[in-house]
Amino acid sequence: MIDYILEVMEENFKQCNITGNKFITILMNKKRNFTITGVKNNINSKKVVKGHNKAKNYIIGEGEYVDWMYQLGLMDKNGAILQHKQKKFRQINKFLEMLKDIESEIPENSIIIDMGCGKSYLSFAMYHYFNIIKKRNIEIRGYDLKKDVVDYCNNLSDKFGFKDLKFYCEDIAGIENKDDKISMIISLHACDTATDYAIYHGIRWGCKVMMNVPCCQHELFYQIKNENMDIMLNHGIIKERFASLLTDSIRARIIEIMGYKVHVMEFIDMEHTPKNIMIRSVKTNKKANENLKIELDKLVEEYNVKPTLYNLIFKNN
Repeated sequence: MIDYILEVMEENFKQCNITGNKFITILMNKKRNFTITGVKNNINSKKVVKGHNKAKNYIIGEGEYVDWMYQLGLMDKNGAILQHKQKKFRQINKFLEMLKDIESEIPENSIIIDMGCGKSYLSFAMYHYFNIIKKRNIEIRGYDLKKDVVDYCNNLSDKFGFKDLKFYCEDIAGIENKDDKISMIISLHACDTATDYAIYHGIRWGCKVMMNVPCCQHELFYQIKNENMDIMLNHGIIKERFASLLTDSIRARIIEIMGYKVHVMEFIDMEHTPKNIMIRSVKTNKKANENLKIELDKLVEEYNVKPTLYNLIFKNN
C-alpha cells in the first residue's frame, strides 16, 4: 500500500496523511525524496478507517489462533501470522481452497495419504479442515523418511488429541491400500521422479483424488532429443523449462488416460516460486482411453523420452 501511495504522490501530491488507530504523515520534497514524519497515537480516532481493498476471506482466517499453527511456528500467541511465514500461510489456504472444490469426492471414514510430508503443514491443515471445521471423520497419514520430523509431528498430534492424524517413518513404496480406504494422496514438491511414484501409487490404489505439486524435474532434461526443436533445446535454461512443462504434460495425459478428470493449475503465485504447478485429478467412471494413449506414444517417440510414470503404468501392465 505504501508503495502505491508513494507512486500516486510522485504524480500528484506533496503530502499524505493516513489516519486510523495511528497517525502517519508522508512528505515529498522538491527532489522527490520521501520521508515519514513519524507515527504517534491519534487520540481522536475511535476506529480504524477501512481501505478500499477487502481482507482476503481465508478458510483459516488471519488473526484466528490455531494451536498447531502456533506450534509449527506460523503465528504468534495472538493469532498473528509471522511475517516470514506469510507465504506459507497463503499456500496452506490456497491448498484448502483447492481441496474444498473436490471434498465431496472424499468418502466418510476414508484415509488421506501425505507423501513426503516434511513438517506436515498440509497434513495438519487437512485434518483441521475435515475433522474440526467440517466435522467429518477422515483419517490423515503422513509419511516421511526423517525420523526426527515424524516423531515431532506425532508428538504434536498427540498433544492436541488428533487421534486420526498419524505420521510414519516409512518409504511410500511399502504402503498398501488395505480395505480400499485410501481415497486421496497428496505430494507437495516431491523431487524429480518421486512425483511419478506418488501418482503411480494413487492410480494403482484407485484413489478418488490426487493432488500433486512437482519439483526439481531433471529426468527428461537429459533424455529429450528432437532436431526440429533445436531452436529451444540448444539453450540450457529454455531446455530446462521446456522439459519441465513436457514432464507435467505427459503426467497429466497419463492420469487422464487412466480415467481421471485432470486440472493443471497454478498453486501459488509465480512471484514466490517457479515450482507452482499443481496437477489435481479426480477419478471418473471412464475406462482407459486408447486414443489418448496412441497420441501419447507418438509424443514420447517424437521427443525420444522414457518418462518414469509412463514406464510404471504401461510397462507394468
